[in-house]
Amino acid sequence: MLRLTLFKKILVVTLLLSLLPLLFTSLILLSNLESVNTNLTTEIADTSDIQAAESLQMRAQSVAETISEFLRQCEGDLLYLARTPLDNQTLLNFYTTRRREVWERMGATEEIRKLTPLYRSIAYIDKNGQEQLVIREGIFLKPSELRNVSTPAGTEFKSEDYFRKTKELRYGEIYVSHLTGFHISKQEQLAGASEPENAYNGKTYNGVIRLGSPLFDKQGVFEGIVIISLDHQHLMEFTQHIDPGKNFSTIFPSYKSGNYAFLFDDEGWIITHPKYWDIRGLDRNGKEVPAYTEKTSQKDIDAGRVPYNLDKAGFIHKNYPVVASAVRMKKIGYVDITNVGGAKKIMSYAPILYNTGDYGKYGIFGGVTIGFQVDQFHDAARKGSRLIHRKLRDHRTLSALIIFCTALLAGFSAWALSRGITKPLQQLIIGARRLADGDTRSRVSVSASDELGELADTFNIMSNELEIRKTSLLSTMEELRRSRLEILNERNFKESVLESISSAIVTFSPKGLLTSINATGRKILGNKVAVDMHYRDVFANWIDMAQRTEQHLESRSNYGREPLNHDCGNGMTYFEVGFFPIGKDAEQGLTVTIRNETEKEKLREEMTRLDRLASLGKLSAGIAHEVRNPLTGISLLLDDLHDNAALANADQNMIKKALGEIERVERLISALLNYSSPPRSNFRVGDLNTVVNDTALLMRRQCERQKVYIVVSTGTLPPFRFDPEKIKQALMNIIRNALEAMPNGGEIRLSTTIDVDHVIIAISDNGPGINEKDLPLIFEPFFTRKGAGTGLGLSITQRIIEEHHGQISVKSSTETGTLFLLELPLMNGTEG
Repeated sequence: MLRLTLFKKILVVTLLLSLLPLLFTSLILLSNLESVNTNLTTEIADTSDIQAAESLQMRAQSVAETISEFLRQCEGDLLYLARTPLDNQTLLNFYTTRRREVWERMGATEEIRKLTPLYRSIAYIDKNGQEQLVIREGIFLKPSELRNVSTPAGTEFKSEDYFRKTKELRYGEIYVSHLTGFHISKQEQLAGASEPENAYNGKTYNGVIRLGSPLFDKQGVFEGIVIISLDHQHLMEFTQHIDPGKNFSTIFPSYKSGNYAFLFDDEGWIITHPKYWDIRGLDRNGKEVPAYTEKTSQKDIDAGRVPYNLDKAGFIHKNYPVVASAVRMKKIGYVDITNVGGAKKIMSYAPILYNTGDYGKYGIFGGVTIGFQVDQFHDAARKGSRLIHRKLRDHRTLSALIIFCTALLAGFSAWALSRGITKPLQQLIIGARRLADGDTRSRVSVSASDELGELADTFNIMSNELEIRKTSLLSTMEELRRSRLEILNERNFKESVLESISSAIVTFSPKGLLTSINATGRKILGNKVAVDMHYRDVFANWIDMAQRTEQHLESRSNYGREPLNHDCGNGMTYFEVGFFPIGKDAEQGLTVTIRNETEKEKLREEMTRLDRLASLGKLSAGIAHEVRNPLTGISLLLDDLHDNAALANADQNMIKKALGEIERVERLISALLNYSSPPRSNFRVGDLNTVVNDTALLMRRQCERQKVYIVVSTGTLPPFRFDPEKIKQALMNIIRNALEAMPNGGEIRLSTTIDVDHVIIAISDNGPGINEKDLPLIFEPFFTRKGAGTGLGLSITQRIIEEHHGQISVKSSTETGTLFLLELPLMNGTEG
């Protein structure tokens, strides 16, 4: 960027003072001339636009009135035909006498005008919808070619319902359909040509407008309908040859020039246009081709499957829907639009008044539009503008010469003036640069006593003040830096302490919103918990934690710790929760602590169970020794008494039963002694699969007696240290329980698998299962639901597995039976 020194500024100011008046007057003159040029050009152009618009508007209105009259003539033809006896000769005469001139192209240079039948087809249809007489393009259809048009699918275009609508009319009423015909795509019309006006060999649009009237006999009974199909090319004749320019008419308009006319119906669909693919139409299945919208696929656009509906063409130009709406309100006018080439264009429009048949909704058949590029009207405006531009160029040349001479004189004067001012200021500039570089001790010495001298003194005072403030600011910044470091260290220390605590610590605002949470809190409450969540959302799945929190927030009392049991999805978990105020009377919120006490609770329960088992063992051993001695004496006495031949048989049987009960008591005592003082485990490296197979072999005969099938499935296991005899005892205890649960037969399955560092033995049966209430008690000593047994089998099994540092678990269902899982660790020693 150019740096303006004081010398340059004085020079510029002098030049401005000298040149501004001259420049100002020249600019005013130029502006006035430009304004005259613009106003004159605009006025001429606007006048031309208005004249063209009014002319096109009158022409559009004339065409609209002609079309209205034409449609009324078609109605008259239909009513005449409906009142005439219908036979071949009548239809043929009617067909041949209704003709209009058509001006069409026969090639690149040849064109003809010929009379063409007004109606493409005439049909007499009976009351059941069956065509009886049809003449189409001058030929009567054969009986095999006649259709039943009672349903839309049977019509020529596969979707017309003119039979139903005409049948519902009264005598003398007329049905008029919208334009119907198969859609012509862009490729079909162009057939290789670049523009529609050059497409001599392409397809033409063969559509019709159906006019129908019901037929009744003398008694007023419905006999059928008569349909005349107006050939679409006669509608094309109303707009195709319009040339809004000097030629007035043309055989085929140029779409690219923008000078053409088209018709649209009361629904906004274009029904005549130089581009046939813009005309509404049906596909070959009778389904209407969707209108061109901003959502139309590029594939359909390239293929030319884009009929226009003015109501949906607002994305092309906003005035298209405006024209359609104005025509429905029966208004005449014109709008400015822009054609494909980007040239400004006027489009006039006029409604075609008509209210018969489907056109009764708005009372119009549609609208006529005529477009013309307005720049062709602006020749006079362009000539005037060019003349004024030449005069302006001459004036600018003279003004530039005068301004240049004045600038030379003013420049010399400015140079002499600036030299007397800029030199004393040079010292101030040097001092200011030193000050900017940080040298606040720099001072300026100027001997002048004028305003420049005062400026130098002020500069020196400012330097002194900056030196003092700089020293103070540096001292303050150092203190702030130390304070910030202390605050950060204290905050980091507190965060580290909170994150290292094994309890969850969460804080809530007085409104109950979460303000902080440590890592343990996120682990317990879940990662979805976030700051600013309400405590009801934080504790949404926690029994009554939300109610407890609410109680302490509202009452602001009864703070302290309390127990909480909560099912976290993997069993009951025991927590100790604490509620403590933040600030006086919890004015700053509430702190909630949550500590997991599950391991402590399990350890307490395990210690209680071990104490109970130890006491039970001591008690059992004492009772067993005290009971066994007298029990042995009783057994011997009863045995001698049983051998006494003098006793009756009944007495001997009773004594025999008593001996059996004493024997059962001795077995119970033996079991108690074994439970209270189990033999020492003998761990050695062995093959667990061999033990499982041996156990199954030992129990197989007993299983077969009860019709129970035992199935063994062993996996590949490494040798490891365990006590084979005790594992066999544990398996036999579980199998015996399964046999007792299936007196009527069943199936027992044994399997072994390995899971990382554990071997798993699975024993399952398909028996009646274990009551859900009894599952927590099955490993308790002496617990049994059977009439016999000691209730020590599963308790002994659990102790054997625990001696192996393993785990035993059970799953049971009344539908699938019971499954025991025995997990034995491999860490006791493996051989590889």
